[in-house]
Amino acid sequence: MRKILFGAVAIMLMLVACEPKRDKKGREIDGPTTGKLTVMVDEGYKPIVETSIDVFDSIYRLAKIDPLYVSEGEAINTLLKDSVQVIIITRKLNETELSYFKKRGFVPPSTPIAHDAVAFIIHPENRDTVFTVAQIRDLLSGKIKKWAELNPKSKLGNIQLVFDNALSGTVRYAQDSIAQGAPLPSTAYALKTNEEVIQYVHKNKHAIGIIAANWISDTDDKGVQKFRQDIRIADIAKEAGKEGYGPYQAYLITGDYPFKRTVYIINAQGRKGLGLGFASFLAGDSGQRIVLKAGLVPAQAPTRLIKATRK
Repeated sequence: MRKILFGAVAIMLMLVACEPKRDKKGREIDGPTTGKLTVMVDEGYKPIVETSIDVFDSIYRLAKIDPLYVSEGEAINTLLKDSVQVIIITRKLNETELSYFKKRGFVPPSTPIAHDAVAFIIHPENRDTVFTVAQIRDLLSGKIKKWAELNPKSKLGNIQLVFDNALSGTVRYAQDSIAQGAPLPSTAYALKTNEEVIQYVHKNKHAIGIIAANWISDTDDKGVQKFRQDIRIADIAKEAGKEGYGPYQAYLITGDYPFKRTVYIINAQGRKGLGLGFASFLAGDSGQRIVLKAGLVPAQAPTRLIKATRK
């Protein structure tokens, strides 16, 4: 009887030890390389984050990261509601957003993991493939509305601007950084995803799509190869009469492509959890190699440019 009793107690202790620890809200407490974590990601970075998670989970078998691909605005709002603790977006938190966490006694670290670009795509039959920064600014502020204003020989009519999502980081960047705060024109429309923008531009000759370059940057990916057959990527010249450059890795490194932005992982766990582990992975050697392979520019690792070839 004593042996049976001791055996039962031992089994109970093992079960208790294996039961994951939970916080006051009932959420499982994870470690840097163990447990489960939900990460909200700006949908513009779905390609590179999917690859990164696959590699991370294959290395750390006791960890499971579940991504939710949403708009930047939704990711930030959910973070402030404490419904998710880690997000990946293209800006740091502003002072108003940081004040929420300062009241709780900590500031979430924002770790840069990559440099990407906002890309402008057009129909494959469109021959107007080079725009200046000033023209892009006038397009986004509504000063230019017709293709003939860009090229007097064009017969395409009105220009339709197409974005991925009304709350996306791409829309925010276009309005704040390119249009310099001017409201976007009535000719600008938002769909739901970057992939939908690519498909729309493929079918509509008068459209200009504005997307995250990550969706067309990894030329070894078969999906990207198909996308690049369906559309043309516009070059951007800093001034009229100057040479235009596309949103490619080499020209992000040299600074020739003007619409460059930084991707951050923001970790609001406030402890040494899986958020810290994943952020360290993305900013470390393995994560930065994934960034480089995806056609983006690593934010942490030095990059040596051997030769910049035009595409």
